[in-house]
Amino acid sequence: MIRVERRVLTDRLRVAAVEIPGVRSVSVLVALEAGQWFEPRGRAGVARLTAQSLLRGTLTHGPAAWGEALDELGAGARLDTGAHAAFFTGQCLAEDLRAYLGLVADATLRPAFASAEVEFVRTHAVAQFEEDATDTRAVADRIFRELLYPVGHPFRTRALGDEAVVRSATVDELQAHHRQAILGGRAVVVMAGAVEGAFAAVADAFGDWPAGPRSALVAVPHARFERGIRRDEVVADKTQCDVILGWLAMPRTDPRFTAARVANMVFAADTFASRAGHVVRDELGLAYYVFSSIQGTLGESPWTLRMGVNPENVERAIATVNAELAKIIAGDIADDDLSLARDKLVGELVVGLESPGGVAHQVLEAELFGLGDDHLARYPDLLRAVTKDEVVAVAREFLRLDRCAIAVAGPPLPTQT
Repeated sequence: MIRVERRVLTDRLRVAAVEIPGVRSVSVLVALEAGQWFEPRGRAGVARLTAQSLLRGTLTHGPAAWGEALDELGAGARLDTGAHAAFFTGQCLAEDLRAYLGLVADATLRPAFASAEVEFVRTHAVAQFEEDATDTRAVADRIFRELLYPVGHPFRTRALGDEAVVRSATVDELQAHHRQAILGGRAVVVMAGAVEGAFAAVADAFGDWPAGPRSALVAVPHARFERGIRRDEVVADKTQCDVILGWLAMPRTDPRFTAARVANMVFAADTFASRAGHVVRDELGLAYYVFSSIQGTLGESPWTLRMGVNPENVERAIATVNAELAKIIAGDIADDDLSLARDKLVGELVVGLESPGGVAHQVLEAELFGLGDDHLARYPDLLRAVTKDEVVAVAREFLRLDRCAIAVAGPPLPTQT
């Protein structure tokens, strides 16, 4: 059984730790309240630029010195920006935990934001925009977000942001976002593995985090989608289309989210355990890949099905997905299919809890969304308890065929030539 010990260290910082006997290392996740959700409205990309700049030197360590200090520990640290948080993800030996946390705290609290290093980060981001402009998956994702979310919504772009914003953001703007969203926001540190002394190590590393009330949150516009819409975009010199069918779903905090995860598995989350995935790819051979996913967020979460399809098969693949979805909405779900979906999700959860990193990520989800101190203990039973009626109800409400955004990116379709 997973036992999570929690402490609130300051008004800014809380810590969760899980002792895993028999391991010598610690997996560490530091989640800063500085993801897309907390970006200045209309400045998509500032959060990621700010977060990536944290790794490019501090007031006490230049970019090379910070990386070398990490290498000397034999540790790793990666920083990603997501819907709600900027995440430091890493692992170190237990005896190096204090030194490791000290380096992460230095980058978090005292970044240098040197102009040359910010330009380094910006150059890489601009290069990614240029690469994505000819990538059918990235183009389909951009179209889908533009169809589903209104202007000003944080999820209208990926975390990479808006190219014009990324090109124009100033060092002063990044420093202001750091003060507002990071120093003025909240954070959670999650550790799993050999965590003896971990709370004291976190307190020492982050002890000089400025105190004070939480900064004012950015107002997020409500996303509402009440009609079906489709957009096709031609990407030159491509042979395959990428297709996204997407819907607005509920926040992660909604009690129906567990049923939605089961419904997603029944739908197309897995080629072997899901209806549409199996039919579209394995039975009919209409797609190179097909999978569905529901993202947990604080707002209207995106629920998507993605496919890689030969242009000749796009219309038939979409029609087949809709036909399989219509069966689910009608309640045509075999008991064995429902059992398989629940077992698959429970199995994935159990396997994930076999490693310190998997434990840390599961705990972090519970911490970010306030799912309860006993969430990990309860969650397998919650998944197993989902009924067919609950799956059908959530599919009927959120996976409506008349409220679907469809994005297609690739070569011209046969009907367009």
